[in-house]
Amino acid sequence: MTAILDELNQEIENLALEMVMLDAEDISGLGKAVKSIESIIKLSEPLKESALTSVTEAIKRCVEEAIMGERKDLRPFERGISTLQEMVRDISNGKKFDGDINALLVNLERNPSDTPEPTGSQGPEAEVGGQGLPPISTADVPSAVGGKQEAEAGEQGYAGGDSATKMSEEDRAITSDFIIESLENLGTIEVRLIDLEQDPGDIETINAIFRPFHTVKGVSGFLNFNKINKFAHIVENLLDKARNGELQINGEIVDVILESVDLLKGMIESVRDTLDTGNPFEGNEDISMIKSKIEQLVSPGQTEKKKMLGEMLIAKGTVTDADIKAALDIQQKEPDKKIGEILVEQEKVKATAVVSTLREQKRTDSSADALQVKVDTKKLDSIVDMVGELAIAQSMLRQHEAVVNSRDRKLDQITNQLNLITAGLQNIAMSMRMVPIKNTFQKMVRLVRDLARKAGKDIQLVMSGEDTEIDRNIMEEIYEPMVHMIRNSIDHGLELPDEREAKNKSRQGTIYLKAYHRGGNIVIEIVDDGQGLNREKIMKKAISTGLIKQEDKLSDAEIDNLIFHPGFSTADKVTDISGRGVGTDVVKSKVEKLRGRVEVRSVTGKGSTFFIRLPLTLAIVDGMIIKVSNQRYIIPTLNVQESFKPRENEYFTVKGEGEMIKVRDALIPLIRLDRLFGLNGNCSSAQTRVAPWEKLVVVVENQEKRKCLLVDELIGQEEVVIKNLGGWLKDIKGIAGSVIMGDGRVGLILDVGSIFQMVSRES
Repeated sequence: MTAILDELNQEIENLALEMVMLDAEDISGLGKAVKSIESIIKLSEPLKESALTSVTEAIKRCVEEAIMGERKDLRPFERGISTLQEMVRDISNGKKFDGDINALLVNLERNPSDTPEPTGSQGPEAEVGGQGLPPISTADVPSAVGGKQEAEAGEQGYAGGDSATKMSEEDRAITSDFIIESLENLGTIEVRLIDLEQDPGDIETINAIFRPFHTVKGVSGFLNFNKINKFAHIVENLLDKARNGELQINGEIVDVILESVDLLKGMIESVRDTLDTGNPFEGNEDISMIKSKIEQLVSPGQTEKKKMLGEMLIAKGTVTDADIKAALDIQQKEPDKKIGEILVEQEKVKATAVVSTLREQKRTDSSADALQVKVDTKKLDSIVDMVGELAIAQSMLRQHEAVVNSRDRKLDQITNQLNLITAGLQNIAMSMRMVPIKNTFQKMVRLVRDLARKAGKDIQLVMSGEDTEIDRNIMEEIYEPMVHMIRNSIDHGLELPDEREAKNKSRQGTIYLKAYHRGGNIVIEIVDDGQGLNREKIMKKAISTGLIKQEDKLSDAEIDNLIFHPGFSTADKVTDISGRGVGTDVVKSKVEKLRGRVEVRSVTGKGSTFFIRLPLTLAIVDGMIIKVSNQRYIIPTLNVQESFKPRENEYFTVKGEGEMIKVRDALIPLIRLDRLFGLNGNCSSAQTRVAPWEKLVVVVENQEKRKCLLVDELIGQEEVVIKNLGGWLKDIKGIAGSVIMGDGRVGLILDVGSIFQMVSRES
């Protein structure tokens, strides 16, 4: 039963994390949510909890309605997930859930989208000059937007034979504003494109160009000018690729965007003519050529233009330009005939020349395809694993007695060459998994912009360290936790503009997103200059929910860490951004599964900083191999500061218990690893302790704190392939993983941060 509840709780946690990113238009995400809910239903069957089943099935219906477009409001779904978590926790603790399930079920079944909506344009939400436009009334514009002629308007918006004279005065005014604002936006784009050509990597300039296109797209869709809307959307996709780092801006792309601007100007001028003359909006501009250019730029593997047979024959001097044109004229009359066949029939070229050119064309295409081959990530991971096994085998060979004692110079040369090749393969394999965190960071730009608008706040995002590299597998897992932390900063951390002004702050709040390497980890900081954590409110909430007692005395750091408890939230009301209390604990558990940690520091009135600390890679660690008793351990090299044999006068104790080593005028606590891991039985008494000056000391650092580890022997330094402990051993404190040593024995990798925590708890 416990195993079922653990698995069920994990599934609900995963669903809660998916929920953070979900909206009613994300069909793919909603479909994924349905699968997760079905897994929850299946897992809960053995429990025979009818209330749990009823809530889960109601949540499923809610999501299915959203997929069908029958529901827009997902807040009941979010509340349902929160209730599921509470119910499972109560079942685990042997309690009866005392919440109002009937009220929740009614809420889940009630659909605000049941209210009839106008049959007008369902285009994207849009804004002009920062102000939302009122909806066009279908009563005022029956022929242009509603009724039978909506289908006729189709591609052209107010086309389909309808004239601008049928618009209401209000709609004419809105359209007039759209024309003015759009032409201004397109003018801005032209200016910023010049800046972009000078600095193609400037993400702020790309964003400044992206936003006007987004506005033109949104408002044109709102007004049902669908041709403008669709074309602007195509250009927006091109810019979005550049924003996400998937496309490098160059002169060709700038030229295409400028051509697109000219084309959009022509379309918008056509809208102006429609208003002035009362004639239908034609939108006759031919977008096919430029659309094709954009698609070639956006689609990977299609940017290389395929060489045509005629071009290749002309380049060889086999035929002339006139010969090809004549052959093309014949082909128009006889479409089934190929160019090569026509040229041979006309005796312009020999058949052997056509055949050899076709073979060359095929070879060129194949080589171009080879440059664009995509490798399945599973295969990539398999390569990394196999290279790791090769490194282990090579290390075992190097330490084999026959090789160590050999005097054969040729064998030494071969062994050294094998070492170099293995090391090179290992570096290449690892670099294949390392990617800049830039792509993940850049996705946050739009997230902050959209959420700030929803919350009615003015927020800027400042990023640094985007080129910091991280294991691809870790980056995929860290995206959703980062999204949730940023949502929290926007909703809870940063104040409204008027509130900030009253506190003598700038009206615009700032979120800083930073990444850097430190101590063998990648550290991601999410900083806001908001109001900070309200510790008094956190304490009251924790006491009311039974997390702590009234008389408990907690430090600021301990109070701050209460926010990571399951279901904890100090929000006065639930918004569609955050406040449900189902995310921060999930973020923490997700990061910890990646052998990372989440920490928070907050200054009241100044803001908060969340630190996400993660290992650079999950595959290899460079470590110092040490011996303690008869066991071998690996300390990650980036945690090691120095090692030495202490003198007797450098050893001190505090009240006969706490041991310290003096390192250059600083007293650093001493940790006896044999005692910590129970390697020598009961050796805790002072009489049975070995004097530190008879052994070696390794000074290690973690989060700017230092401690000395007492070891028996330093064996050496080596890059080792991490093996997961798995099963029951995965949660052992102080141990990050295992390795197979060169002699075939197993060594354990020390988790320095976890060891520091173990010692702190003991003291």
